[in-house]
Amino acid sequence: YMLRRVVVSAAARGGALSRRSSPPPPLLRTLCAAPASEAAPAPHTALAPSVQAAGPASTSHEVLGLPPDASELDVKLAYYHLALAYRPDQSGRPDAAERFAEVGRAYSSIMGEPWDDAAGVPSAAPTPAEPALQPASHVPAFPRWVHRLSEYLERVPQRLDLWLMPSYSSVIYHHLRAGELAQALCTFEEMKVEGEVPSHAVYEMLIRGCTIAMRRVGQGEVPDHLTSNMLKVVMRLWKDMHEMERRPDYWTYNELIRAFGKAGAVPQALELFEHMCGNVRLLPEERAFNSMYEMCVLSGNYAAALQVFDEHEELRKSLWKPRYTPVSFSLLLAAVAREGDDLHKRIQQLPRVLALMDRHAVYPRAEACEKLLSACIATREIGLAAEVMSLIERVGQDVDPEIAARARRTIGEGEGGAARSLDEPAVEAKLERRRDSSSS
Repeated sequence: YMLRRVVVSAAARGGALSRRSSPPPPLLRTLCAAPASEAAPAPHTALAPSVQAAGPASTSHEVLGLPPDASELDVKLAYYHLALAYRPDQSGRPDAAERFAEVGRAYSSIMGEPWDDAAGVPSAAPTPAEPALQPASHVPAFPRWVHRLSEYLERVPQRLDLWLMPSYSSVIYHHLRAGELAQALCTFEEMKVEGEVPSHAVYEMLIRGCTIAMRRVGQGEVPDHLTSNMLKVVMRLWKDMHEMERRPDYWTYNELIRAFGKAGAVPQALELFEHMCGNVRLLPEERAFNSMYEMCVLSGNYAAALQVFDEHEELRKSLWKPRYTPVSFSLLLAAVAREGDDLHKRIQQLPRVLALMDRHAVYPRAEACEKLLSACIATREIGLAAEVMSLIERVGQDVDPEIAARARRTIGEGEGGAARSLDEPAVEAKLERRRDSSSS
């Protein structure tokens, strides 16, 4: 601890370590990271301007807090730091939206990229799909002492890193755990400058960190500049991974699908998912399927969600047998019953979904049943409405009485019309016989 204090003081007097001509070794960088209680500046201070600096800036470099001769790497890392700090959906500052757009405009100007005003300030956060299933109450699976032992074992490698020479991979991991994506990307660049070849785990961690930093694009929305640039970073990491002959595994593909989904790139995600289904080494399981269901439903591509459902059913016939989860059923019910032009076609898949749910002893909650009834009434699917009402009575769900009464009236009218249509031939035959007898 004293050695760390001495090094921090020397760095404050002689300049930040990140201003050195060559990157510092990981051990020195770890020693110079002061404890959180001292409120020391984050690593790579020169590349991460303080978000507290305010006031109008005359140039794009000043907006990012950089000198005019800053390198491209400095510009990128400063942009990541400020954009993550000023995200309107996470920052509590009143001027967050304005500063977020200003940072994105300055970055686009420096990098020579076109600027789209629609990507400056993100619209309101998309309303997530309401869960169709009642979430289960939290029940601890293990005694408290097991959790304490697990936390202690997790701290062991962190303590060892303080005394042994930590690797770049370990430094990147701790930056990402602390939510310091800009610092993790800076360490990654240092790692390549030092001539070390990143491992597969490093690429996967960075792709996951960039995906977490993205903001999910809702139906009919345009991704903001941070989400678009994070997707570009993910694609560069993906390309670099192949150039370094690091073979991506199932988890890397799953993270890439999540990145495409959050950025609204549905066709690219579907193409990647199709490649996974055709490769025995990358066959998707429930996490990948849930990621696809979530992406399709939240982006309004309900028909694509049902195509994924068909693929899920096909794989269930093989030895792989990917499982269904309550999340899968919740998203499938949303894909079947959401309003849209093709609702008449999608609602026909409802019996398949309900049969699967019944087989897994999972039942929709009252709110989901009400939406299913409304969809059946809107499409005049009397048989499906009767099936949903039977499920409600069997499970004992407390649905809205008005919706239930309207569904019963619709079912009764449909059954009455069907009965009348069946009796019409008999009535016509009886009238014909009467006309024949009167004429004779």
